[in-house]
Amino acid sequence: MEEEISLRELIEVLLKGKKLIGIITAVAVILSVVVSFIMPPVYEARATLLANPIGSRQNKEIANSTDVLDTISQYPEMTIETYKEQFLNSEVVQATIIALDLKDSEGKTMKIRSLRDKVALEVVEDTNLIRVTVKDKDPELAAKIANSLSENFIQFITRMTKRKGEQAVQAINEQLEATKKLLDEEAQKKRDYLKNAKDIEELNQEIITLRDQLTLYKQRLIDTERQIQSDLKSLETLERNGIKSNNVNIGAIKGKIQLNEVQGITSANNTNDANNTQKDDNASQSGNIQNNDSNYMTIGQEIEFDISNASALESTMLAAQRTQMETRLIQNVSEKEVLEQKIEEIQARLTELRATLATEEYKYNEVMRNYELAEQSFEAYQTRKNEAEQNVAADIGRASIIVSSAAAVPEMPSSPNKMLNVAIGFVLGLMISVFVVFFKSYWESTETK
Repeated sequence: MEEEISLRELIEVLLKGKKLIGIITAVAVILSVVVSFIMPPVYEARATLLANPIGSRQNKEIANSTDVLDTISQYPEMTIETYKEQFLNSEVVQATIIALDLKDSEGKTMKIRSLRDKVALEVVEDTNLIRVTVKDKDPELAAKIANSLSENFIQFITRMTKRKGEQAVQAINEQLEATKKLLDEEAQKKRDYLKNAKDIEELNQEIITLRDQLTLYKQRLIDTERQIQSDLKSLETLERNGIKSNNVNIGAIKGKIQLNEVQGITSANNTNDANNTQKDDNASQSGNIQNNDSNYMTIGQEIEFDISNASALESTMLAAQRTQMETRLIQNVSEKEVLEQKIEEIQARLTELRATLATEEYKYNEVMRNYELAEQSFEAYQTRKNEAEQNVAADIGRASIIVSSAAAVPEMPSSPNKMLNVAIGFVLGLMISVFVVFFKSYWESTETK
């Protein structure tokens, strides 16, 4: 059965070994003091940088020439974390070693890794500040290293952004030359086209002129067909009343041509006009002609007269009127055929001109569109080139990061911390001594048994 140890027994053990506890604790404190004085002092120098992120993340797809220009002229994205990771770049560290002629303990040129071990970086939370801490036995050297690293880092960022800017200018220049060549080619195509192509304005004017002529001919054709229709009806009326034509075959003419019926146009007006003219002539030439209901002529819907009672003069005048109608009919039929032929020719010419105009307009639009696109691309590259050259000259890198607080020579060493070392020695000595006392008591008690 295990024995229980009371608190009293523990305290008695500690009291019995108080001398040993004191001795061991004192030795530990003395050793910590000695070590604190023996250790060389280390100084910390701190510099603070204020950084502004530059560049933008390219997330969108490249869909046109503007996106290409944006990609070419875009600076690499530099966030605060990127600045921090780039601070101890080999180029920056090596430049600091050379500038300060840093040596190691053996008198040789300090290695990049050795200098990196002396530097600690910290990003101040919720700020754009980067704190640079350098530890070294020489307080002045620590401050020099911190300031030199800061300055060399700014120069490194400046060179990097300038190098990127110069690369962008070079790439834009190459594209600019290619675009200029393309613009010259499109300009030559434009000149050749304007020199050799048909004038679109002239084609439009010719189409307008032909269209007006076509309208005029169609109107004349309508008027001619009206006259032909009227004359045919009048001659048919005369034939039905016994006055036949020996010179004109009305049926053959009607079979030869196709007349368009004109609404509202009747032969009454023309035949009435002819009848009125005839009556006026009869009245003026002979006062002996009797005008009664049985001896009259009406040309329109129907011509009625009594041939048996008509005088020789009336017959002569009707024959003359018939001859006049026949002559006019023959002329109008010939004119109708000529007008139809001219209308057909004009319509064919209009179709040809419209097709030519559509082709020329398409060619013109294509030439002008290609020229305008080439011109816009050239102007866009020219603008981006000027912007890129301005960015190179402006030293964006130097403007994006500055030394907010330069490192000062520290007056007090950061280590060793003598009070802390003594406290640590005291705690460690006390713990070790207590353990030794308990172990000694346990050993003695078990040995007796």
